[in-house]
Amino acid sequence: MTKKKKIVFMGGNQVGIIGFLSLMAKGYDIAAMVAYSQDLAKIARTFSVPCYETIKDENFKKAAKNAGLLVSVHGREIVNAEMLAMCGRAINVHPYLYKYKGANPVGRALAERNFNASVGVHNMTEYLDEGEVIVEEFVDVSGASTVNEIYEKLYSYYCVALLKALKNI
Repeated sequence: MTKKKKIVFMGGNQVGIIGFLSLMAKGYDIAAMVAYSQDLAKIARTFSVPCYETIKDENFKKAAKNAGLLVSVHGREIVNAEMLAMCGRAINVHPYLYKYKGANPVGRALAERNFNASVGVHNMTEYLDEGEVIVEEFVDVSGASTVNEIYEKLYSYYCVALLKALKNI
């Protein structure tokens, strides 16, 4: 069995929690994290994972230098070229990756009545959501009438897509 890379993590809201717990359940070593929600920060503390408010924190940067991978699941900050170089590799989990790059992809999809949803994982580059797609899981979310209803249908796909991507890299 090959040794798993050390990970630094950034995430928020429910999908950040799903991503974090998926990594923990599979035995990944999360060296540090940036939590964009109090719930995620609380959960991280129960696992004794150092938690920071921003990727600009010097202690997070030190952890990133020693990690082999940055994982973002609803990260709220742009990861610049310097941080990408520090981490060695970085991946991002993003809904509707095939069509809606950037902020609020689920809201934009709902406004267009696009129910061909997906959760994709891509390599991060200095260009927002433009890196090579590693995996993308599609799901029909017909019948959903709110952003929250779409997310409820996508939650399990965050776990599936993230773990498939990690297996592929």
